Amino acid sequence: MKPRIYVDTNVYMDLFEGRKTKFKDLAECALCTFRQVREKKYDLVISDFVIEEFTKYCDKKIILNFLKGFKGEQVIKVISESKDRKKARKLCSDNFDDALHVILALKGKCVFLITQNIKHLGEFNNLIEICSPESL
Repeated sequence: MKPRIYVDTNVYMDLFEGRKTKFKDLAECALCTFRQVREKKYDLVISDFVIEEFTKYCDKKIILNFLKGFKGEQVIKVISESKDRKKARKLCSDNFDDALHVILALKGKCVFLITQNIKHLGEFNNLIEICSPESL
C-alpha cells in the first residue's frame, strides 16, 4: 500500500487559480504534488469537506473533473460525519475547519497533510505530518 496524502483546499485553489507569490509559483508546487500521485508515489485522499470548501470559490465541476483524471484506486474518498465534526471541535474549537481537515486526513489513514497554510495547521503536527507541496 502506498502512503496516502490529504491535500488541503488551498492547494487545489493554488492550482486552479494559477496562484503565485513574489518568491514561488504556488500553482506549479500544487501541480508537482498531484504529479506524484499520478506517478503512483502516493494515493490521494479527498474529503467531501474539501469539495464543500472549494465550491465556495469555484464551480464544483472543476474539482470533480480533475479528480476523474486519476485512476480509481489512486483516489480515496472520505465523508465527514457528525462524529468527525465533534472530534474536530474537541481538537480545536477556534480553528474548526483546519481541525476537521486533520480529522478527515487521519480517518483516511494519511501520512501527510499537504497545505500552504503551515502556520495554521502546525499545531496539529503531533497528530499528522503537515508539509507544503514543495517539501513533499
